[in-house]
Amino acid sequence: MRPSRVFLVQDDKILRLTQVLLDPKVEPARYHAFKDFVSTDVANFQTWIEGFRQRAQGLFPSDVRMVHSQEEFHALLPIADHVFLESLAFGEQEISLAQRLKSVHQFGMNTDHIDQEACKVAKLPVHTVRRFTNIALAEHTLMLCLNLARRFPFVNGLIRQSDLKKVGLPYRPYDLNHTANANYGRIPGLTTLHGKTLGLLGFGEIAKEVAQLAQHFGMKILCHRRSPLSPVEKSQWAVESVDFESLLTRSDFLSLHVPLNTATRQMINSKALSLMPQGSYLINTARAAIVDHDALHAALSGQHLAGAAFDVHYQEPASEDESLLALPTFISTPHMSGTSRVNNLMDVESMIMPCLLHLNAESP
Repeated sequence: MRPSRVFLVQDDKILRLTQVLLDPKVEPARYHAFKDFVSTDVANFQTWIEGFRQRAQGLFPSDVRMVHSQEEFHALLPIADHVFLESLAFGEQEISLAQRLKSVHQFGMNTDHIDQEACKVAKLPVHTVRRFTNIALAEHTLMLCLNLARRFPFVNGLIRQSDLKKVGLPYRPYDLNHTANANYGRIPGLTTLHGKTLGLLGFGEIAKEVAQLAQHFGMKILCHRRSPLSPVEKSQWAVESVDFESLLTRSDFLSLHVPLNTATRQMINSKALSLMPQGSYLINTARAAIVDHDALHAALSGQHLAGAAFDVHYQEPASEDESLLALPTFISTPHMSGTSRVNNLMDVESMIMPCLLHLNAESP
């Protein structure tokens, strides 16, 4: 018998997990793909699923439909009990089509595409999720900033005289009758985050998480995005919105948080890099191609930039001859900033669990 409860889920590579958790008709290939996807952090995926279904008792089994367009969304809304959205519009037109809808769920905190007033009038609750994955991305971004400021991984293990000599820093003791012995390796080029300016290209949910963490380090926050900040955003996040050129010229650390599209591809080119202050740093946890590869190499090898740290790469896995890896001021991680995979599981569970609040409202 077909489950009577229907979820409409905007297609997203993480939200597809909703089908695996709730829909007994999910194709085996999707189940096995997610089992493999989370295997680095979840030893027994089936056990986790069974535990989730116990926590979400009453929601399994359900009919989960992935939707790919506004038109498809409209066509299926009359049978929907719950909708999971990322960017699809939801307003008066959608409400008029949704005869049996119990709740609206946003994958994240941004509800600009949802008419909240119309939902309120229709007594249709709107739920949001502060994504664990975004928090992890923000933590990773600050970790990269710290690694650049303190010259990791260069300084890692430089604690013996032989280690220091190998990197061109032969040990010379300080006169301890008069001074302390801190930084006995005489590592140059170290700095702090406190008092520095962090520029955020883009100011969506991840950038806001970064801003929140960076403020605790005593950093001044600038941002640039296409749309102006609302008064609420300005007061809540204590950031200064500036034009693109000012963002480049005033940032000690520049962190990228925009999607890759025709407008942002190679947005950080040789001209943009030349506008950044001498000795500044570039952090990229968004998409590699936002930055011109050869221009970045030139800015690092010419020491205009003091360093760059990327979690995303021009090819993944990177090509064996990736020239950036030969530069001592380039730090790289293997596209892991949003992990562990438990974050993805928790994000989707956080989307689903509020639906339990509306079970009593469902049609028999």
